[in-house]
Order: sequence, then structure tokens, then C-alpha cells
Amino acid sequence: MNILLLNPKLKTWSPNFYVPLGLTYIAAVLEQAGYQVEIIDLNMQKVKDIIFREKVNGADVVGITGMITEYSEIVRLVSSIKKIQPETTIILGGPLATTLPLELLQVTQTDFIVLGEGEKTIINLLSTIKNKNGYENIKGIAYRKNGVFILNDAVEPIEDLDTIPFPARHLLDIERYLGNQFQSFGIDVKELGRVKCTNMVSSRGCPYNCTFCFKDMWGNRWRARSPQNMIEEIEELHNDYGVNGFFFNDDTFVLDKQRVFDFCNLIREKEIKIAWYCNGRVNLMTRELLTAMYDAGCLGIAYGIESGNQKILDSIKKQINLDQVRKVVKWTKEAGIHVTGYFMLGILGETRATIRETIDFARELDLDFHGFSLTTPIPGTELYDSSIGAGLISGNSTALGEWSQHANANLTSDCSDSDLTAFASKVFKEFYLQKRYGKYYYLNPTLWKEELKVLSSLRHTDQAKELFNKSISLLRSYWHRG
Repeated sequence: MNILLLNPKLKTWSPNFYVPLGLTYIAAVLEQAGYQVEIIDLNMQKVKDIIFREKVNGADVVGITGMITEYSEIVRLVSSIKKIQPETTIILGGPLATTLPLELLQVTQTDFIVLGEGEKTIINLLSTIKNKNGYENIKGIAYRKNGVFILNDAVEPIEDLDTIPFPARHLLDIERYLGNQFQSFGIDVKELGRVKCTNMVSSRGCPYNCTFCFKDMWGNRWRARSPQNMIEEIEELHNDYGVNGFFFNDDTFVLDKQRVFDFCNLIREKEIKIAWYCNGRVNLMTRELLTAMYDAGCLGIAYGIESGNQKILDSIKKQINLDQVRKVVKWTKEAGIHVTGYFMLGILGETRATIRETIDFARELDLDFHGFSLTTPIPGTELYDSSIGAGLISGNSTALGEWSQHANANLTSDCSDSDLTAFASKVFKEFYLQKRYGKYYYLNPTLWKEELKVLSSLRHTDQAKELFNKSISLLRSYWHRG
């Protein structure tokens, strides 16, 4: 069987391209099982219609991943594929499919949905499709039978992540992904010469219960790769592609402190010259851990801070306090590590006053990089259910647009949509453009070059118009800073 895997076009415009790890992990287990696999990343590749038709006609199965913000694009892709080749089996996976399996079966001609962790499920499913057996005993799928939608039992999580083969990056034009993503955060990596970065995942799952976080992909139980397995992948990428920069996409990289110490020790023992970046949590950090991470090449840590109001933090079950944030940000900067802080504006129950507290707290912390977003309740989260219960959103998940400076949902008690948009514009101007980032982005020829790659990947005129409007908005924000 020939398998074609598609990564749909994201509704975002960024100079950074990251390897679609979910698809490359699935591709790796498929290759291991003897299937012929091809990946088309529509974020990176501009595929002519005639070529796309040829790829679809040559595939027995087409697999598509995607997130909630790609709903419309996934629906369009499924429709296009079925028009080209009605007999092609289409399988959807990833966060969107896991969240809305029955809805996707209803509104598209998708044949199967894979829910959550897909490495075991996809092999079982393809074997059954090939042998034309029944699907009742395959865990982790949804499908239709005689016009009825069927949702099977969930699949058990993979206990030993070291047993999963490394992502099949060789199926991509990998050199196009290996930019210097540290630049986007304002991190200068001088000692490594030319920096070539890629993204990795070293663990799955998260035991915390933040109300806004979608957990159905990996679950609550944290599972981790061994430090030795992580080092093997790092060395392979360094030897094969010259990669010397790594961005760990784990939700909670530092949950097991001893694992991090062991990982850092291996880097030093093997004298591996790399730089890396990860997500931390302020309630888990220690001075000793930060020092060990820096000595092993960690140049950046991102913390989810979310709010500058303690009652709001408690309401979203963040399990951190403001003093912890202050202390750990200070420790991280003292260790020599670049600090990114992520914040949410318009959390359920917020007011103009609490939003201003968050902005004031961000100023106080003097972070190296700030990330602000307007709160969007995602289906499958506690926040989504609470927002529906409060009558603040309709439950029409397809109405949610991209995460940007637009108010897709208003969960506050005294802000209008225009108030929220004004707050988003205010923080964008102050924390991105009026500080170091404005000149960095607009006067950096490397980033302009990367943006041209974004332009070359556009498939539709509406995408080009959207990008043009965003660019004009950004330029106005920078040059008219009043």
C-alpha cells in the first residue's frame, strides 16, 4: 500500500518552519512496517494542482493531520481528494480529529478517524483495511458503518517511548526546515557558527490540569524518553544534517528533574556542542537545575505565566503563584538563560482591571521575550465547557478562527470585543515593536528572506490578501507608535 501524508496549510505567517513531528513519527512506524510513504507539507511546499492530483491518484491511503484552526482547510482537502479519486481511503488524525471525530465524519467524506496517539493504531487500522476485516476491535478509531457513526474504545498509551522510531525527517526537504529559530526570540548564538535548528519531542502527556489546555492527544500521564535515546537522536541529526540547535516541543520538559540532570550530564560527557530551548514550569525550577541546563547548552526557556492576577491563575488551575514567577524569572536570567513568558488576555471571568494587572506584571518581570494571546476556548478543554455553560460561546467549534489579535470569543465580564482587540494591539506595540523586536524584525535581511519563502508557499489569492493585510497592519503599528 502506498501512503500519502498531508500537513495542511496553517493560517499563520511565520518565518520559522518546524518539522511536522506528528506526521514524521507516523511515517516512521509505517516505513518500519514496510509501507511506501510520502509526506507533503503544504506549509513548506507549493504543490501545483496537476502534481497534487498525481500524488493522490498514486496513493491507496491519504492521511491528514491538523489542529482546530485548520478545520476549514482540512474539510477542503478531504473534498478535493474525494473529487480526484473517490476510492482513496482518507484517514484523519491529530488534535482536530481527536477533538471532533464524529463531526468530521458527518461533514466530510473521511473514512476513518484516528484519535490521540496514533503509532499503534495506524498499523492496526491499515492491516485491517488491507485484509478487509471488521473494524470493531481496533482501539482508537472512529468510522461509519451502514450510515451509523461508531466510536471505538480509546487505545492504551505507549508506555516506552524509546520503542518508537525516530521521526522520518528524510521524507522531507529537510534543509528547508533547518533555519536559525533562535533569531526569532532575539537569542544570539555566536559560538556555534552557522546555526541549524530543528524541533524534537522528548516526552508526552502532562499531569497538570490547566483549564485551557487540550489534553486528549497525549493524556494526563506523563511519559518520557530516556536521556540516552534523546542523545542518540541528537547525534544522528548532527551527523546526518549538521543540526546544532534544538527546540523541545514538550509541554513539560522539566517534570522529572533527574532526567534533565542526566541529559545535561550526557551532553557534557560527550562534549556535544549544541544550543537548545525548552518549555519550563516555574513551580519545578531550581537554581541547580538552571545552572546544569545552561552548562549543557540551554539558551532559552519559555514559561507559561498566563496572568498577573492570582485569582485568575487559581481559576484556571495553573498551580503557580506570582512570587514563584518573579523568583524563577530572576534565577533563569541570572543563570544566563533567555526567558520567554507567555500570557493570556481575556481569560474567563477577567475584567479590564485584571488584564491591566497582567500587562503591568509583564513589565515588572522584564522578560527577554513576551508572548501574548487572546484567550480562545478550545473544544475538549474545561475552559470550553465552562464557557458554553456560562452562555459565552455557542459551541459551534467551526466558528473559531485563528489565534491572533482578533477576539474569537469574549469570556470577560466588562470588555467589549473591541476592548479586547485594543488590549491585544497595545501589548503588540509595546512588547514586540517598540522594544528591541521592531527593528530586529524589520531590519533583519535573514528574516525578510524567510518571509519570501512564506509567500512562495501560498496556494490561494485569499491567503495572499490576508498576509498583505497583516503586513500592512504590522508596519503601521511600528511606524505610527503613538
